Amino acid sequence: MSKRFLLAVWILVTVFSMGTFSGCAYGPKARGDVSPIVFVHGDNESAGVWQDLIWRFESNGWPRQQLFALQQPYPRARDDDARAQAGRSSDADELEFLKVEIAKIIEKTGAQQVVLVGRGRGAFAARNYILSGGEENVSKAIFAGPDQPWIGMKNPLPLSDYESAVFKTAKSLVIARADQHDGTFTADQFADSFLFITGQRPASLTIWPQLEIVLNGLVTGMGLQSADPAGAKEDYFNNMPVPKARVEVFEVQRDTGLRLGPAVYQKVVDANGHWGPFRAQQGSLYEFVVHAPGYAVTHIYRSPFPRGSNNLNLKASRISDEDLPAFSIIALERLRGSLDPSFHQVEFDGQSPPPRKITLTRLQNRAISAEIHVDSVERVTGRTWPAKESHVVRLELTQ
Repeated sequence: MSKRFLLAVWILVTVFSMGTFSGCAYGPKARGDVSPIVFVHGDNESAGVWQDLIWRFESNGWPRQQLFALQQPYPRARDDDARAQAGRSSDADELEFLKVEIAKIIEKTGAQQVVLVGRGRGAFAARNYILSGGEENVSKAIFAGPDQPWIGMKNPLPLSDYESAVFKTAKSLVIARADQHDGTFTADQFADSFLFITGQRPASLTIWPQLEIVLNGLVTGMGLQSADPAGAKEDYFNNMPVPKARVEVFEVQRDTGLRLGPAVYQKVVDANGHWGPFRAQQGSLYEFVVHAPGYAVTHIYRSPFPRGSNNLNLKASRISDEDLPAFSIIALERLRGSLDPSFHQVEFDGQSPPPRKITLTRLQNRAISAEIHVDSVERVTGRTWPAKESHVVRLELTQ
């Protein structure tokens, strides 16, 4: 039997085991006449934080072309919002960005209004947009963790400043910081949000698998301009495209991270930084390798993708001065939020609580893994690469 046939059987078994789409054999029925949803990430984050939440909306029939995850340039807030700071964005910068992007979305979709979903600093920006003349463009807003402090906002507004009573026509749902400890949205918080937007419970909390998986996103860099030379003051990610970057994709073994053959995809990014589209296989694990002038060769390992995504952004990395003595540098990132083991079992190279970064003090060529237990066990395995030859590694968790 072919791998494709076996995957199709597996997806159908998943469908019937879920039981909620018994009238639809090939996936969730697309919803008609839905509002565009605009997702606004928090401080020092990127559009990637919304990936699993977007998958949950898609799995309940929301068309992908009506789901927009914004990516704020220079996503880190200023230490003092009133004072200019290189490589940081002000509240005014974020508000202007939101105005421009929402105007584009309304023009593109022809919708009269959008639904805004903001997290942390992004919730504050969404509130500012509504109160700064944008309310006629917003039907509903979901504010997740708006009482979460971030750089430049030492004393966030109280939750009452985000409730529906503050606005003229827009309705809001507020999710407190205390309920956001686990990351962007839990399955139950998605269900509450879906009910708030549609007046109906979601048919399923399970992410619906796709047989055809298409991945795309941006290659982004560091510093004021992604092409600028490295320096101590440019050691931050900027959410901006990297010119002349090249991406290779390798399928890798599940338990060792070893490559299964030559690259299954490669491309020089386009002028806007897009590296795809790449057609992935259901159940396969991949290593994404970013080559960019002025950056280390960046090896990004991901667990299997249940669905396609337009927000698979690949961050080109540099080696910081403090890490120059290391033989290998391996970073861990959970895209949607916390790595706090008090909420879920989470390990990085056998360590719990997990460090954000491991630097090896002797040369090793071996597998290195991380895992988290949320809705299911997600495990990603990569390989150590020699920092002395300008390689860095990042393991990225989705759940």
